[in-house]
Amino acid sequence: MLFLPDGKAVMSKEVMAIDDKNHSLTFKVIGGILLELYKSFKFVVQATPKGEGSLVRWTLEYEKLNVDDPESNTMLEFAIGLTKDMDAHLTHE
Repeated sequence: MLFLPDGKAVMSKEVMAIDDKNHSLTFKVIGGILLELYKSFKFVVQATPKGEGSLVRWTLEYEKLNVDDPESNTMLEFAIGLTKDMDAHLTHE
């Protein structure tokens, strides 16, 4: 479960697939305020080894409740921030 500072649940998730061969993880949102904005929301994260590190690709698949609703830039920014935090942690071990 991921929470906002005010205690609201942004999302709860369910892991759909772990692919060790392709270094990927797929999970879907099953609760929280994201489902007040989207009919469905799925994240796929894949790490591809490159040199001494890895390249990380996030794919966000979602269906908006209303066609006029904004794109999910906030969740994309969250994924980018999470990746940067993991990189900082792993490169300073």
